[in-house]
Amino acid sequence: MLTGFNKISYYDLRHENKRGTLPDIVGRKPEHDRLDRIVDRQMQNNCLIVGPGGIGKTALFRGWAKNFVRLHDAPLLIELSVEDFHSLAKPTPVVMEKYEEALAAIPPSVLFIDDFGTLVFNRTMLLQNLFILLEPLLVSPLVRVVLTLAPAELDWILQTEPGLKKWFEIMTLKNQSLEEQAEILELTARKIQTAERVEAPTPILRLICELSEKFSKLGQSPRANINVLDESLAIARSTGAKVLQEEQVYRVVADKTGIPFSQLMASERSLLQNLEKDLNTVVIGQTKPIRTVAQTIQRAKLGLKNSRRPLGSFLFLGPSGVGKTETCRQLAEKVFGRKETFVRLDMSEFGQEHTVQRLLGAPPGYIGYETGGYLTNAVRDEPHSLVLLDEIEKAHPKAFDVFLQVLEDGRLTSGQGETVDFTQSILAATSNAAVPEILAGWQNDEDIFSPDFLRVKIMPVLFKIFRPEFLNRFDSIIIYRPLDADDLLTIAQLEIKKVEQRTAKYNIKFQIDPDVLRKKVMTLDDPRFGARPVKRFIEETCETLVAKALLK
Repeated sequence: MLTGFNKISYYDLRHENKRGTLPDIVGRKPEHDRLDRIVDRQMQNNCLIVGPGGIGKTALFRGWAKNFVRLHDAPLLIELSVEDFHSLAKPTPVVMEKYEEALAAIPPSVLFIDDFGTLVFNRTMLLQNLFILLEPLLVSPLVRVVLTLAPAELDWILQTEPGLKKWFEIMTLKNQSLEEQAEILELTARKIQTAERVEAPTPILRLICELSEKFSKLGQSPRANINVLDESLAIARSTGAKVLQEEQVYRVVADKTGIPFSQLMASERSLLQNLEKDLNTVVIGQTKPIRTVAQTIQRAKLGLKNSRRPLGSFLFLGPSGVGKTETCRQLAEKVFGRKETFVRLDMSEFGQEHTVQRLLGAPPGYIGYETGGYLTNAVRDEPHSLVLLDEIEKAHPKAFDVFLQVLEDGRLTSGQGETVDFTQSILAATSNAAVPEILAGWQNDEDIFSPDFLRVKIMPVLFKIFRPEFLNRFDSIIIYRPLDADDLLTIAQLEIKKVEQRTAKYNIKFQIDPDVLRKKVMTLDDPRFGARPVKRFIEETCETLVAKALLK
């Protein structure tokens, strides 16, 4: 670190380049070329590098600087420390004058301030004072200013000081390809190796990148990839291994995400092969709907569907309590590995026109802007998730425009200006529309799963509620049948096992006469309500018996 410009600390990146500490950059050539063009301009030659933390904003600039130093001997490359600016939050006139003198002393250069957004975010006075001090540099053709910040920080800055936009070009970083991420990991693996060297094969590096992309809880790549690699190598060294193995990587990912290690180790191909069977063990009596759902997801995961749309999109129709929501809950856990990937939105909460914006989040300047949107936040934070739009017919018609964009384009722009990717998500909606028609068809022994029944009996009802173009965007409109007595008996037995699992620490088992159970279930058989009365009966009966026994 050098000190100059009246006690403002800075790095001269040319000296770092001589010491060989500036990084090699993998990919990002379009961004490099654009940064070259921006700093070579005579007007508006300042740049905001925007992206989430960990995507490589700092690495991009420092890698670009390495090439810039090689081609340009004269200009300084100065990196200022944000720590020097904290006193500007409540400065005295003397302090402001000293900063003005310090910044005025900066010679022709490219001036870089890393984490600028973190420094000023939600600190209006600090931002305004910095703007006053930096303005002479921003208008100068001799000094180029490059700042890094996150998307939310940029939105807040432009809302607070909209005049800043006229001085900067904005360059937004997107995720790099898996190939480039694996190459970054390969370079990193060479740098972080110790004397006890562990080989990291290319397939293992690619696996790390794929897992980071799949599980957003690991963080933003490439930083997330590097953290997983570093910890996996530590495990390998502690066991004396010479080559990094899948098992060590999965151990780290399991600890970071909370997903069981055994579940992570199961191959996705095996998961897809057993998806239909696994779903049928927990969703009773709906083999045809489950087959349609499983086959759609299998095609998407094997790359056979349109990659610009969600992995699957379904509209589930049928009476209450027949397994529509349970299908979504189980599908999320089996495809994405965790219960937390199931997101349920009660669409009755978006029944008024003014409430629809809550799905996306309030735009800048409006109350609630900082909180974001219910829908966009959920998928931004967990791209690999299943979003259930429960009772979608209760939503305001304008909400259908939001979902239409998701179903067609696989993305949404939030109120905060972020583009949220839905292509790794599953979108499901449930509706009570056409339930009388489904019940009547079932009681009349009609084939309610046939295309003719859907076209003649169901679609006319749906067209009264939804626009044809909206319905046409779903991969499938799926009818769930009413449950019969055998289905309810099976569900009752499953519910008993669930109670036993919850009370396992008391070593409790239930002995129930099958005939007695069947007779009770028969009294609860009502096609309008499905399995819900049976579940309530089992919970109340079994839990009451347990409570009485424990109290004694």
